[in-house]
Parts: sequence; C-alpha cells; structure tokens
Amino acid sequence: MFTIEFEPDASVITSIDETDSYHDVEMIIGDDASVYIRQFVDELDEYSVIFISYQQLLDLMTSLRQTEGAYYLKPK
Repeated sequence: MFTIEFEPDASVITSIDETDSYHDVEMIIGDDASVYIRQFVDELDEYSVIFISYQQLLDLMTSLRQTEGAYYLKPK
C-alpha cells in the first residue's frame, strides 16, 4: 500500500509495509528535482535519510526491468 500527497513544494510518497514488519518508507520529491528517501530507525530514534537526484531515482526505477550490465539513460 502507498499514499501520495502533494505539498506546495514537494510530492510525498509513503510506502506502507502491509505485514507491519518494517517502518514506512517516505520518498519526498522536491520541486527542485531533489529526492529524499527516509525511514525511521528505532535503534537510533531518528530517521535514516538518503539524498539523491531525480536522475538517480529514474536510474533505480529503470534498473528493476533490466538484466545485469551497465546502462546510461538518455532523457527524451
């Protein structure tokens, strides 16, 4: 299950683990093409965050449909 929320300066996508085994994962895509992915970590009592570009996000999404190898995406 996931939710999508539109904020004034970002889109927030939250993936909810339906087995309740993992904390929610939030992906925040800013209007400036910055992408934050975060998940709460109990042991640290804080969020673990990665910060990537929108191009890196596209690479990761596209990679799910590819075989082993090296690829370069060209925007259309």
